[in-house]
Amino acid sequence: MVALLAGAAVAGYGWWNYNQVERTELDLAASVPDEPQNFLVIGSDSREDLSADDPNAAVFLGDGAPPGRRSDSMAIVRVDPGQDRISMLSIPRDLWVPIAPSGEEERINSAFAVSTQSLVDTIQTNLGIPINHYVEVDFSGFQDLVNTIGGVPVYFDRPVRDRNSGLSIDGAGCHVLDGYQGLAFARSRHLEWNDGEEWVDDPSHDIGRMRRQQELTRAAMAKLRSLGLSSVTKVTGLVDAAVENVTIDDQLGVRDLLGLVSHFADFDPGRMQTYSLPVVPHTTSGGAAVELLDAAAAQPMLDVFRGVVTPAVTTTTIPPPDARDVTVTILNGTGRQGEARRVSWVLSGGGFGLGEIAEAPSQPERSTVAHAPGGRPMAELVAAWIGPDPEIVEDAALPPGQVRLVLAPEFDYIDDPANGDEGTTTTVPPAAQAAPGATDAGLPVVTTTTFPGGWSPDAPPVGLTCA
Repeated sequence: MVALLAGAAVAGYGWWNYNQVERTELDLAASVPDEPQNFLVIGSDSREDLSADDPNAAVFLGDGAPPGRRSDSMAIVRVDPGQDRISMLSIPRDLWVPIAPSGEEERINSAFAVSTQSLVDTIQTNLGIPINHYVEVDFSGFQDLVNTIGGVPVYFDRPVRDRNSGLSIDGAGCHVLDGYQGLAFARSRHLEWNDGEEWVDDPSHDIGRMRRQQELTRAAMAKLRSLGLSSVTKVTGLVDAAVENVTIDDQLGVRDLLGLVSHFADFDPGRMQTYSLPVVPHTTSGGAAVELLDAAAAQPMLDVFRGVVTPAVTTTTIPPPDARDVTVTILNGTGRQGEARRVSWVLSGGGFGLGEIAEAPSQPERSTVAHAPGGRPMAELVAAWIGPDPEIVEDAALPPGQVRLVLAPEFDYIDDPANGDEGTTTTVPPAAQAAPGATDAGLPVVTTTTFPGGWSPDAPPVGLTCA
């Protein structure tokens, strides 16, 4: 997306250099001026322009660095001037699909190694989304673009790192990511966060990385907006960086880009709608860990990019959490034996992951659901099952994706909120029905597999602005 915006700057303020931008000839879906258009935006992992003299080069050029090029990140950006919308769909690079033109099944990012046209055709065939234009930026270009705009400010609520990508954030607060750290953040698939005592592995890998890339895109858009693109002097360096490092399709004209940059020059990044393609884990016959498209879950968002439907909302956030995103610790403060374990049976049946099941250190006056910073939607998802309504509180010590439910003596029932008033109520079996002498530890343990939501940047606390 940074590359797309840089391309717009080229059109609006650097048209004299436009013919110097590298172009690639592609067979693309026809587009109509002022109508919605889909841009395939690729972050290439080509290392050709990286210098071995760079002090950070070892992360990208060390042992095991792959030759050639692959699509390190893929997104479809739908630009709709008529509705004043920008929507972004992230595609997992490990998505397992038939690759055009051979039809042989492989990871989707391998199509880029075949050819750019192969990647376009593979996406159009498997997702049914027409691709109207193409933008590509490589590792070196990404760093140059981020450095040219003065870095991208991002708020971190805790120290994070990725020793594979080179990401290193040593404390909570606002950090301006330069080109190197911005790229390390965008590429992070092995992220760890510090909970104050130790480093914790983020379980989300590529899925979490896509979410973080979307937030980085928002932050970069906000930074570009703050530069004031009405001043040619402020974008000269950006124009030069784009000319040197961005590849676009041969059908993308100066007038097209000039119109887009004029229309969206003051677009609020908070209104950009973001989507992550839903997938399910899969192991191939050869033992490779890949992702398969969850076709049913993907259908509504794919229809947005196909132009079949228009989203009803114009503000965008990460999609609401699913029960599989949440791991619940349950503490029994009711004074009634076995209550926490029985609640865990119902929640696990509803798809929630289970953390610790134990007795609370005391009996609270009211049941509570505690969540990590930025995790209130997850707490609300759990609270909807509990009656009477528990209090929702924030606990900075909780890691992302974790919720702690403390049951008070007032706790009366647990019920799937989807049942509604006329549905079938799912209740906790009375404590008296437990086997004599049974405790939480003595009841059957329910094992579930949870979907890893992962860590991503959150909005800074009230009163703090990252700029």
